[in-house]
Amino acid sequence: MVKTFYTEENKPFPNNPLPILYYPKVVANLLNETDPAHCVQDLFEKNGYTNGWVNGIFSYHHFHSNTHEVLACVAGTATVQLGGPDAQMHSFSKGDVLFLPAGVAHKRIDASPDFKIVGAYPDGLEPDMQKGKAEDYEAIKQAVAHVNQPENDPVEGKDGAVIKYWA
Repeated sequence: MVKTFYTEENKPFPNNPLPILYYPKVVANLLNETDPAHCVQDLFEKNGYTNGWVNGIFSYHHFHSNTHEVLACVAGTATVQLGGPDAQMHSFSKGDVLFLPAGVAHKRIDASPDFKIVGAYPDGLEPDMQKGKAEDYEAIKQAVAHVNQPENDPVEGKDGAVIKYWA
């Protein structure tokens, strides 16, 4: 079952009127494999999300104005803040997936020592790194508003939550 979270504009973080999609424990079945990160990357790639990586979440607020981003926790736990300063904090743990619309600020507040995630982008886009310091905020907001909806959901493919909640 997918849960949704909404963020509001929080200057200098535009966020997005589209909901953040949270899939609790949706990739847990892939984490008992020999290389769980690779298995999750394969799932994302099958659904058109490439340019993947394995690492963590930065400890400062940041967002991408040119692409959406999917994050899957493959080890450990973390608390993440979604939407910029003073926004709500969420638990993110092994097996969970977050799909962040373009413009949504995110930051790791704390994490277990073994915290590790897989990230990827629709159509393998190269994300820009925005830290809320852009000189032309309105141009950034416009860029976020013009990011295309992906054809597939990163986890569920053609009939997934992206189609249901973002159409």
